[in-house]
Amino acid sequence: MKEETYLRKLIADGEGGGEDRRVQQVAAFFRESRKVEEPKIAEVLKITKALEQMELSMLKQQQIAQMNKKQATEFDSFAGEIDSEIDLMYKKMEEAKVELAEAKTVKKNRQEYRKLVNVMNEVPTRAETMRKLEEVKDDLERQHERQKILEAKLLDRRNHLQAFNIILSNFQRFCAEDDEDESGGLENEGEEEDDAASVSEKQEDEK
Repeated sequence: MKEETYLRKLIADGEGGGEDRRVQQVAAFFRESRKVEEPKIAEVLKITKALEQMELSMLKQQQIAQMNKKQATEFDSFAGEIDSEIDLMYKKMEEAKVELAEAKTVKKNRQEYRKLVNVMNEVPTRAETMRKLEEVKDDLERQHERQKILEAKLLDRRNHLQAFNIILSNFQRFCAEDDEDESGGLENEGEEEDDAASVSEKQEDEK
């Protein structure tokens, strides 16, 4: 708002054009006053008014210069504050980047933790694992006992089969010997009949 006010005042003064004209009027008055013995009162009043306006203008220019200097100082201060704010914003941005990276890491760790929890929930507990191991162990022992029983039965049947084979072999040998004995008896009877016939023939011949 102050800047606009000063700008309007400078435009109204003609940006210093009025002061140049007044200086020229005062210089011309002093040159003319040397030529005449007594200047006119109207001219003196006019020049006095011009001098007052020039003095007022100088005061205004001084105030404007001081105000400009003050504003320049304020602008420099504002510029320093703005630079400080910019630096602070950069620092906050860097901190935000670090926090964002940490947040991403935390999020990733949470996801990994959830996956691990899901895997752990799928995997049975130690007690359940031990119970299943005991069940498997008991089942293996039952299978082992069953295998022993089957092996014992198989051995018993094998022994029975061997005994049956021995009995069968003896029976076959006995049958073979019996057949041989029968065939030997028949041959002896034939020989005895032949001997009896030959004896009877000899007796008839002797007669």
